[in-house]
Amino acid sequence: MSREPLAAPIPSDEPWKTVLLLVAWGGFAAWCVSGIPPSVDLPAHAAQMQTLAELVRGNPQVSADYEAHLPLGYGLPIWLFLPVTLLTNGAFAARLAAWTALMLLPLSHLALARVLRRPTWTVVFGLPLAFNISYWYGFLPSFFSLPLALLSLALYLHALRGPGRAVGAVVGLALFSTATMLSHLVAFGALCVGVAALALTSESRRRAVGLAAAGLALPLALCATRVVTLASRAVTAGDHMATDYGWGSHFNWLLRNYRPEGRLAVVGPLLVTLVFVVAYLRHRREEPRAPWVLFLALGALFLVTPKALSGAWLIHVRLPVLAGVVALVLVDPAYIARRLRLLLMLVVVASLAETARYHWRFKQEVAGLETLVASPPPQGVHGYLSLVGNRARDSRLVYLEHLGQWWTATQGGVGHHFFADADHQPVRFRPGHSLPQALDANSARQLAPFNTLLVYGDAPLPGTLTDFEETARAGSWRRLERR
Repeated sequence: MSREPLAAPIPSDEPWKTVLLLVAWGGFAAWCVSGIPPSVDLPAHAAQMQTLAELVRGNPQVSADYEAHLPLGYGLPIWLFLPVTLLTNGAFAARLAAWTALMLLPLSHLALARVLRRPTWTVVFGLPLAFNISYWYGFLPSFFSLPLALLSLALYLHALRGPGRAVGAVVGLALFSTATMLSHLVAFGALCVGVAALALTSESRRRAVGLAAAGLALPLALCATRVVTLASRAVTAGDHMATDYGWGSHFNWLLRNYRPEGRLAVVGPLLVTLVFVVAYLRHRREEPRAPWVLFLALGALFLVTPKALSGAWLIHVRLPVLAGVVALVLVDPAYIARRLRLLLMLVVVASLAETARYHWRFKQEVAGLETLVASPPPQGVHGYLSLVGNRARDSRLVYLEHLGQWWTATQGGVGHHFFADADHQPVRFRPGHSLPQALDANSARQLAPFNTLLVYGDAPLPGTLTDFEETARAGSWRRLERR
């Protein structure tokens, strides 16, 4: 391991400041995920949670169409929050899981800062990274796995610092790396790349490789077969999405698609990262090499990872947040001019203000949904239909795609369009069973299985819905029941 980093002076009242920061962040995060947050897939994951709870309870109506399983490499938070779902509902459990992930990111950053002896207050620079693509797209397993991977890296760095720390750190690494793998394989792959880079560049390479092997053996053994299957899909044709590198999208996808969500959500972290990288390069002789190696490895992984791989889409844009957090522990921030640090703090505050503004605006745009999902649907199949497409106003992200699945997540019953046609999800259709996914208002055949519909949009109802009557309305939302 390279030489120890310089220890920055820590004021005696810093623990209180840390607690106050985390409490304030927790309140802000709770407001963001409350109500109807702008998050594409979160309603579908919430419906997965509620349907899983219904299967555990033995609901015959639900079990006639769906079954549960424990997939390797995906979906741990859906199982992890099952007790919460059983006590409340899938909607609350999904919001709590998203809040937990928002809290874990600064905690994982804090763990890296502590093991590298950086000041706690540098965690503030990383707060906008919490609102990454996995948050906006509501990729709950991916979003949950990112801080777990960072915590695992912190434990590995802690183990490398001395024999007296190794045993407990390796046990922790084994647990957190396994949790990362069970949440999402992409984050686990990034973790393995980071650990390998640290091990191979360590001064005590044999010891470092041994610690890495001990810490990663369990999850690697569990997912080996799954990895081989996915790797074969990446190079063979089939009914899954073909591998697509998408070179240009590595540099412009986020900038092009983040519009009302806030340009600073991308530009801000890039600016902060650039400042820390330049500061490291100027003072690299006084600083440890390990964080730089880790930053380069995770940055290179982002550049070489395809846009679509093994049937999954936008793989590469889930990874920059890992390199972004590591960049913030590259150097002692005392090397950065005080005025520049203040400017970066203002950028962070402005970015979070943009984020808050869009959350408020989106909740106003879809107001009324909470009112309608508070009442249970009747017996039979219920569905969701948007008459205005799947994009929210001015946004390029498809926030309206799964929005109505908050009904299934809140009330249970037989819903649809929550990934039950995918084998890697905890809840899937029973063999021989299926329901239409995204509904087309012009297709009477698609609408035939549904007894109740939740419709969004003020446009006139199409002729295909003449067999339904409106029984409730709130804002731009209507509840329709078959006559």
